[in-house]
Amino acid sequence: MNDLNLTIKENLRHVSIRKKTASRICSTQVLYSFSFSSENIDLFIDTYLDNYLSIILKQLNLKKIDYELFYTIIKGVCDNLIQIDDIISKNLSKKWSIDRLSKTEKSILRLATYELLFEKKFKKLTIINEYISIIDVFCGDANFANGILDNISRQLK
Repeated sequence: MNDLNLTIKENLRHVSIRKKTASRICSTQVLYSFSFSSENIDLFIDTYLDNYLSIILKQLNLKKIDYELFYTIIKGVCDNLIQIDDIISKNLSKKWSIDRLSKTEKSILRLATYELLFEKKFKKLTIINEYISIIDVFCGDANFANGILDNISRQLK
């Protein structure tokens, strides 16, 4: 776990965005857990906030996350899952299907795609960089994810 702590801290850019970064990390963890079940997402959110949030806050030396961003992106992914998965699928090579992605990769790509397509509060490059850092921390293929998110981003112009 110490390596993960170090990696998370190294991937944070500025103190001013730490709450948003933490919100995205937490959202990734909630969606990852949710991917194993068909229960209501609110159950996973509540369980996460009650049992795991304090650990992340301590690791990142924060008092709180950006709760608005946290709830918005999780609920947004759940409400638009079919459309998001379709967009991700269309941006994979012909040799890949979305089912070949790990649950972690899917969770991160779904969140990033949601923010790129629906939220639009942040610059595209900021969103992509945030999620590439997160995928790198959680042992995904950052180059692979960067290519997908870059393709999605270019289609939005």
